[in-house]
Amino acid sequence: MAEEFFNGKKVLITGASGFIGSHMVLRMVRENADVCVMARESSDLWRVEDVLNDIDIRRFDLRDQAALSAQMKQIKPDFIFHLGAYGVDARQKDYYEAVNTNIIGTMNLINAAGAIGCQKFINTGSCAEYGNKTEIIHEGDELTPLSIYGSTKAASVIIAHQIAHEKNIDIITLRSFGTFGENEGSHKFFPHLILSILNNIDINLTFCEQYRDYCYIENIIDGFVLAAKDKTVKNGIFNIGSGVVHKMKVFVDLVFKNIDTSSKPNYGAVPYRENEMWKQQPDISKIRDVLGWEQRISLEDGIIRTIRWYENNLHKYKNTGR
Repeated sequence: MAEEFFNGKKVLITGASGFIGSHMVLRMVRENADVCVMARESSDLWRVEDVLNDIDIRRFDLRDQAALSAQMKQIKPDFIFHLGAYGVDARQKDYYEAVNTNIIGTMNLINAAGAIGCQKFINTGSCAEYGNKTEIIHEGDELTPLSIYGSTKAASVIIAHQIAHEKNIDIITLRSFGTFGENEGSHKFFPHLILSILNNIDINLTFCEQYRDYCYIENIIDGFVLAAKDKTVKNGIFNIGSGVVHKMKVFVDLVFKNIDTSSKPNYGAVPYRENEMWKQQPDISKIRDVLGWEQRISLEDGIIRTIRWYENNLHKYKNTGR
């Protein structure tokens, strides 16, 4: 999908130290954009270490309204990809941090964007906004989040779209479902599985009867790119995912299929979570019909790419806490 569209365009990315944000940075560098990232002083940018000389790094906090406004006047981005958030890691449960980062931080960012005439604000939502649904999920469905992360993301999306409308900023929010790929945190499902196998450790799992939609990261980044390029949508929300759900056991079996190992999955060794979400299946017809998005890389091909990356980068996870 590399074209000349972003060549020389000023692109601002938040959340560059995170999983999806780092992939957005790498894609924009490949697209020859003029990339600027906002990161807290404490943020570890190991995921983008190979392109540090190709990006402009601004160290400050989105919650600091004055500093943010000053920086935005200097940067003057054509496009903003807002991928910074608190609570993606389920271990992050501080309510005040979630509100201040996800709601106040987003509000500060889009207010500042309105003051400098940004062309397009690409926002990141989450399937956590919907909560546990038994039917296929449409963008207009009621939001019934089950976590502070889901609640604050839902609130931030509503506020961002309201402010964007008032300030005449084009905005698209992509609500992503399960995403996997290279350089994800070791506590997440796929890295935990792959790293355990590569270290010859048997893996304790639930019975893995939950249904999930997992989509390879580069497909998700394609969606963000298409959202930025689109000139027709002024204010829109889109689900993004494969649109197909499988039992978790299917993903486990695909990983084991593509690694030569003596490790074994111990199904049923771990109890299900108290508030387990059993099935989240998105309707993705809107993003297909309006933005022309399709899943370019298949589930198994994405898993194979992910495995090979971890095989070659196992050292990055040794005694690092990543």
